Amino acid sequence: MLCAALLNLLFLGPVPVQAAQLPAAGIAAEVTKGVAAYNAQDLKYYESALAPDAVYIADDGMTFTGKESVAGLFGRLFAATPHRRMEIADLTTGGRENVAWARFKWTITRGETSRKGICSILFTRAGDAWQAVQIQNTPDGHGSPGGHH
Repeated sequence: MLCAALLNLLFLGPVPVQAAQLPAAGIAAEVTKGVAAYNAQDLKYYESALAPDAVYIADDGMTFTGKESVAGLFGRLFAATPHRRMEIADLTTGGRENVAWARFKWTITRGETSRKGICSILFTRAGDAWQAVQIQNTPDGHGSPGGHH
């Protein structure tokens, strides 16, 4: 189902969609909830927001496949002290009907250490909710001397 939805999104071209059906506002709200849950170490949010076949690609290239694996990673991250805190900027969203995406720059601070990167998330609609099917993080500066701007 996801594959067919993505193919329709990518290859069939523009499809007239009423403004109320566009997912951008819902996706922006979902990203905001995800950041708040990350900062609160709310694992239950991620257990509900991840699709069963979710894939998480960490900024070091490590790949976690399946909801349990991804939720397990978040559980380990949330258990670490000092706690991580995420701030985001330049949130961009888009999509059509049952498939959507988000991209944003992030800064994660843990104690005195901070690092920056960019995140892309693919979502599918699951009933009335959105679920993340793929999350990919890339560290700032990956592939370019000046980092992202």
